[in-house]
Amino acid sequence: MSRRRSVNPTKAISVTLPQLLLRKLDFELDYSQSRSKWIANACEEKLTNNVDLNNWTPLELVEHLQFKFKPNSPEDVLIVSLLQILSK
Repeated sequence: MSRRRSVNPTKAISVTLPQLLLRKLDFELDYSQSRSKWIANACEEKLTNNVDLNNWTPLELVEHLQFKFKPNSPEDVLIVSLLQILSK
């Protein structure tokens, strides 16, 4: 009987971090926690729409909206309006 395959298999990559950042990360984790899992969760959180916009500057909001802007999408009128308001 063969093992079941993972629905979402992992892929090994190499990431370079500043030493101070790595020390901070290691300080946050206890011995039983995985760096890889922590970094994967941080990436997932960053890539989802669950961001706290309260701490963003107007410039960061404009940049985020410009990055997310897709012409001819249903939200494009709202995004264009917000960009105009925030860029003033």
